[in-house]
Amino acid sequence: MLAPDKLLAVLLGTAVATGGLVQGIYWKNTGTPENSQTLLAQLRQARDEIDLLSRENESLRSLAQGGGTLHVDPEWIARVESEFDLRFISSPVVHRIAAEELRNRISAAYESGFGPAGIDDRQEAYRRIGWLTADDDLLAQLTLSRSFNSLSWFDQVTGDAWVTDRFDPEEIPHQATLLHLLTRILLNQHFPPPPAYPGDDAARGREALHMGTAAGAESRYLAASARDMGFVPLTENIEAEQIITRLPPLIRGLRQFPLTEGKGLADSLFVQGNSTLHDALRAAPQTTRAILDPTPTPESLTLPATPEDPYLTESAGMLGLRLWLPPESAQLATHWTNDRYLLVPDGEMSTAVIWDIVLDSQQAADQLQTAALANIAARSGKPATLGTVSPTAENRLLRISRPSPTRVRFLNAATESLCNTIP
Repeated sequence: MLAPDKLLAVLLGTAVATGGLVQGIYWKNTGTPENSQTLLAQLRQARDEIDLLSRENESLRSLAQGGGTLHVDPEWIARVESEFDLRFISSPVVHRIAAEELRNRISAAYESGFGPAGIDDRQEAYRRIGWLTADDDLLAQLTLSRSFNSLSWFDQVTGDAWVTDRFDPEEIPHQATLLHLLTRILLNQHFPPPPAYPGDDAARGREALHMGTAAGAESRYLAASARDMGFVPLTENIEAEQIITRLPPLIRGLRQFPLTEGKGLADSLFVQGNSTLHDALRAAPQTTRAILDPTPTPESLTLPATPEDPYLTESAGMLGLRLWLPPESAQLATHWTNDRYLLVPDGEMSTAVIWDIVLDSQQAADQLQTAALANIAARSGKPATLGTVSPTAENRLLRISRPSPTRVRFLNAATESLCNTIP
């Protein structure tokens, strides 16, 4: 395997070559209108490859400039192994890294962790659905939510753990952080992520259980330390919390779900015994709803055929629906049974989203319809009715329809042609 500095040079060369390919594609296709959609697809693919290479370069630069590894006392390893009745398959390694480099590491992990379609198409889809505004940056905000004043990071894709140069093994809160990281490494070794990306909702379900289990180990250690000492001096990260409260609800919700609902499930499994917890980790939740209510994994929904192949097809899951609804309607998300959205080409250099949501009763779907029409009315500035297209000031066309009594369809299109194509 190449050393990080040499691999960095190779990747930089590849990025330059890919950039040349983009320019070549552009000059070859300019002036040929019938090839515009093909050109768009090629440019998007090349851009995504360049962005990924750039993030990988940042990641390798962080590794090359890292501060070595943290010495982990055997007693900490033994404590984690005893608590979960598991043994490390290989010795856990916790990397040290400069605080200013941790952000690049986290950003690279998010960049490479979304599967083949990547993060750019998700940002586009999230803006069309309404989770993000035109001013939001998905990658930057996800990174900020986890990196600002952060002490550590665990990369579930690579299984690597990191602490910054602020880590002090003599401080009890930092010791709790180390236990969190060691728990993540242990669980990742015994219950690794699937070889192929399982989809957003399944990945969030698994992450919630794994992070929730580690958060439980961390909180138990802090509680035990408080009993032994009478108190544990915790330094509240008020500035970080203020930053997080200013992020979009989607980003806040993705950050908090594992630490609240994920931890709640993990704690309840832990008190039932390690065999129960192991069984749950072995058969990781395939949806975010399964974190709250164990349910069968739904089959992928069939959506209407579109004129062109989609850039992205994904499930938002119960969590995604909850974070889309206003707080007064968020309880409706517990009725989620299935969903699927498509990001598709629509017109010259534009896209559309089709999002179907299935709930467990017609009554719940009726309530979702009401909430969805209110969402459209807020975005268009005019009352919205079922089946009617609502134009917005940004020249978007929004519509809510009902393909079945329990199914609600949201459409955000650029052209009337697509609106006429999708029932």
